[in-house]
Amino acid sequence: MARLTLESGGERREIKVTGQLTVGRDRTAGVYLDDKTLSREHTQFFIQGGRLFVKDLESKNGTYLNGQLIKGEQPLKHGDRVKVGVATFTVVLEAGDAMPAVSAPLAAPSKPATHHPSAHRGPATVTAPAERVRQKLGGPHWFAVFIYRVILVTVIIIVAYVSKGFFARFLSGMNS
Repeated sequence: MARLTLESGGERREIKVTGQLTVGRDRTAGVYLDDKTLSREHTQFFIQGGRLFVKDLESKNGTYLNGQLIKGEQPLKHGDRVKVGVATFTVVLEAGDAMPAVSAPLAAPSKPATHHPSAHRGPATVTAPAERVRQKLGGPHWFAVFIYRVILVTVIIIVAYVSKGFFARFLSGMNS
């Protein structure tokens, strides 16, 4: 069984590949990434002849395998790193697998996969048998969060300063 470890926006997820899996910024992609540098359907991982492959879907910004821009499909092996926009997928083959071979059937039409949150707090595992599992990863950039916090603290200070005079008058009126 092939797994991909996905790192994006400070988050880390594991995805089991048992068929065909599309990555992109379209919400219908098997793995949805909120990344403006991605094409709607950017990259595809798939099993063929017992091997895991990656294929660039003629994306605008390309797909990189171990730092090299790829064209068409490329076979993957344990430890390979596939960069798609700001996300990085690392190939992890299960113990007992031959070098690049994986034991997984090609995707057949199936019912939509469901994601059941686990009770533990470890890394999330997502099984993607077809192109129905959608994961939104990422979030606001750290700098945007910083700016929002600075604005919030500034508003709190201004409100405290303005209300100081109001409460001083209110309290002095009660003591008269």
